[in-house]
Amino acid sequence: MPWGDTGTLAGMRMFIWLAALIVGLLAAAATVAAFFGDIWWLFDYMANLRWWLFWISLVAAVLLGMLSRGFVILLFVGSMVINGVLIVPMWLGSQPESTGEDSLHVIHIDGTGGYTDRQGALNWLTGEKADLILIAGATNVIAEAMIRADQTLLVLHQPAIDGTAGHVILGRQPWDVAVTPTGQGDDVVLRITAGTADEPYEILTASGPTAWGQGKADRLEARLDTIETLTGAAEEPVVVIGNLGTTRWTHGMRTLLAGTDLRDATKGEGYLATSEASDLFLIGGWLGLPLDLVLMSPTATPIELTTGPNIGANHLPVSVLVGPTS
Repeated sequence: MPWGDTGTLAGMRMFIWLAALIVGLLAAAATVAAFFGDIWWLFDYMANLRWWLFWISLVAAVLLGMLSRGFVILLFVGSMVINGVLIVPMWLGSQPESTGEDSLHVIHIDGTGGYTDRQGALNWLTGEKADLILIAGATNVIAEAMIRADQTLLVLHQPAIDGTAGHVILGRQPWDVAVTPTGQGDDVVLRITAGTADEPYEILTASGPTAWGQGKADRLEARLDTIETLTGAAEEPVVVIGNLGTTRWTHGMRTLLAGTDLRDATKGEGYLATSEASDLFLIGGWLGLPLDLVLMSPTATPIELTTGPNIGANHLPVSVLVGPTS
């Protein structure tokens, strides 16, 4: 590196150059490895981080461009481009038009770990007046509090044992809820037949951790396989909404979409990060990962799809108004 200065400044530049080189090379390696998620769970986990890999590659390329010259910069630019191509549909994708009739308002939130402001969460959830509310990682205490706050809601499903965390399903009508075990521990996929007689939907919801480790990878695979089976057997339009433990970029998600007629219903809605909700100024909404997914059959479409405010849980809520396609 042909710098003319010596001493502390040169040392600092050398440290920044070396750090950018190492981190950039790791990001480039992870970018490529993430395409081979069927080989090893770690490679598939890396696919969840494509948003972060894009920015790491960009920063590494800029720093090395400022401090030195070399073909390695092209490697970082290539990594950035690969991740960018996979990310850009979040803004540029589109969804089918809806007739706007017989819409169904669904809210989902993963409350695993509890709420720092339970009353604020209750106020927002009940204030939205959703037709169907899906809460993962909740106890029957939450169900009882919701019913007290909005007596027009019905408890459609809650954990069988008091004080244990599971799925709480609340609705405006006594819709049917079916529970399908995935075969991995206590993991289940819930199917709610909701909507109107003219426009019924089969709402599938599940939750689980990201696949950090072989055991969690097996749980994720079973979760997605169960959703694929239920989707294939559905007689009505399917809407999948929940923290499935994966992003749209993993091998498991690609396999699910290839094996069904489901599509990513968040395309075109922007970067809907939900995990690790943060109120940090300017950057808070960009730190999380889009783990709470929304998938739909061809005959269903999102009329509106947004993330809600930070109501004190680890994840932001997802609010979607589902309608039939035109």
